[in-house]
Amino acid sequence: MTKPKHWTPERIQTFLRAFFGTGNDAWPDMRPDYPHKERTEPFVKVLLNDGDAPIVLPRWNADSQQFAMYAIARDQADVTKTAELIEAFAGPTYIYCDMERGGLRPARLNPDDPVERAILDFAGERVTFRLTTAQPARYRQSLTDALLLMQKTYTHRPPRLWRVLKPIGRLIAEFDAALAAGGEAASKDLLEQLTAAGGLTATNLAHLRLKRLDRLGVSKKILEFPGLLDIARQDPPTAVKAAILNAVYTVALEEPLSTRNLDIAKERLVAHGRVVPELIGGDPRSYGPQAMMVLLLASVILGDATAARRVLAAVEELDQTSQIAPSVLSEAEGLAAEPVPEEESVESAAHAPASAGADVPIGSWLALFSAIAEGNPAGKQALDNEAWTLWPSPAETDDVLAGFLDGLSDGAAGELWRAVGSFLDAVGYDEPAPKCAHAFIRNAVLFDRYSPGDLAVLQALVDIALRAGPHADTYAEILNDIGSEANRWVAPERASAALDIVDRLFLAACPDEQARTSLCAQLLGPLSGHSRRLSEADLSFARRLSNELGVDFSWDAPVDDVVQDRSSIGFPPATLLLYSLDEAVLTRCQEELKRLAPAVKVLTAYDHVGTPQLRQKARTADVIVLATRCAKHAATGFIGQHAVTEYIGYANGSGSASLLRAAVDELRSAAASSS
Repeated sequence: MTKPKHWTPERIQTFLRAFFGTGNDAWPDMRPDYPHKERTEPFVKVLLNDGDAPIVLPRWNADSQQFAMYAIARDQADVTKTAELIEAFAGPTYIYCDMERGGLRPARLNPDDPVERAILDFAGERVTFRLTTAQPARYRQSLTDALLLMQKTYTHRPPRLWRVLKPIGRLIAEFDAALAAGGEAASKDLLEQLTAAGGLTATNLAHLRLKRLDRLGVSKKILEFPGLLDIARQDPPTAVKAAILNAVYTVALEEPLSTRNLDIAKERLVAHGRVVPELIGGDPRSYGPQAMMVLLLASVILGDATAARRVLAAVEELDQTSQIAPSVLSEAEGLAAEPVPEEESVESAAHAPASAGADVPIGSWLALFSAIAEGNPAGKQALDNEAWTLWPSPAETDDVLAGFLDGLSDGAAGELWRAVGSFLDAVGYDEPAPKCAHAFIRNAVLFDRYSPGDLAVLQALVDIALRAGPHADTYAEILNDIGSEANRWVAPERASAALDIVDRLFLAACPDEQARTSLCAQLLGPLSGHSRRLSEADLSFARRLSNELGVDFSWDAPVDDVVQDRSSIGFPPATLLLYSLDEAVLTRCQEELKRLAPAVKVLTAYDHVGTPQLRQKARTADVIVLATRCAKHAATGFIGQHAVTEYIGYANGSGSASLLRAAVDELRSAAASSS
């Protein structure tokens, strides 16, 4: 972390005078004779001493008795690391309800407030955390002390780089992997890092944002995305085209087609699908049934028999016919039955899409891995266009792929992490490729992949490796690999990731009790030593796992019952919908919520597509929380389209602990707004 060049001594002094001016009684006008200046002066000195620690400054309003601490990252690239520092030293025990839903996020400062206006003028937007705590003075002092310790510890650390700048390609790979693993908050943080790092065009950033919105199922936001028509005209990657087409289906076609009202479906497609004509060309074989229906109906409206024939051929090749609305299929087939002009026949023969794996640069998982390891641009193109959706599952060549991964040099192995997100999506929950997953686990350990997004990926890989029921020796080797560097990343701020892995050990078959107990102790032990720093959800689930393990870890209540005060808003009667494709995770999370929030009615869903039952659950839920690993837009978009609540949260991972933490956070937000 370095001080921005425009932060001159004169500009810093101007900022301090404005910050401690009107609206802030923490050190009025920075008067030398102010009797309580010793409480604030240490924080000011950190800024004046030209160091590189995060800036922390207090605010106090004597009339309203309102207190807050502002922590300012020195630039946008440091926001994620600053959040991790704050949570490590002060959260969640001391940080009160001003934490944003989904985790600690920069606050949206009020430009009409003189103090926050001073911050905006000095540091800019979305780099400042506004932290508050419970009302008693001792809690405010605890937060102040924790943040001062954070600054002192950082200032006196051994000299080293605050952050190692990652190549753009590595950040994009981590982003794709986090999306596939269900790391919602991690993918958001990585997107912010990519934005701050520069090096990507506005169009490429837009592609990443649209892919993320598609994964979250927020169709309306996709169709309202700025410049969407221009993006579609520039021939975006297949995954982006699919995201737009999926959103059009959900917003325009899902309801009328479900009631077999084709005329209304056409009207709504015309009203909401003005971008679709730009997407009607090209090879549609990587699309799902929803996108195919949009293209077929658009072909009918436009009278484009050529497009109808191309899409119908893809539907037949992919065996999706039964998933297409009969009325849409009938009209498209009628259009396609028209005589084929001679020039179209010649053109189609020249440009017909090749069958899967033939006459294309990349046609298999092994070829993809080889291209990426060699730095061949065709590998990146295959990932961008999701060519792998046309290939057999990696499970069919698990031995070969694992052997290839293990035989790579360090440089090539580092490059191959780009493919881990596609691997997770392709394997899903039903087709384990345990040997390849284990090879990726070794890759993660070798390259110290322990960022929040990487940990969500690691948990997903562990799930894949253990679902296959490995023999005792292999099981012990997998667990030993995971635990070999656990002391480097297990900490209260990453508790959910550790708890997700422990939880998976109890959901999977266990051929070696000693190996399981050893790894559980490595992951739970450090958390037990800092149990006062765990969130309510993490603490509750840690206790459960400790009891299941039969190891008597100490899980003390937080000091001075601060967390109890933080949860004093309670959980009034409400209906909560939990969505995940992992039924076992849903069951365990539901069980724990019955204990934590007995007044809350918990519904669960694991549908792959929209159903009448899922529609009813989405419409009746007061709070909705989704785990998006391997989830498809057909389900998440359906939930988002039919939800009537604004309280929709996402797990930052695919395990029980991640889902439970997101559920508690979202329930607390809903309860706070209604109190």
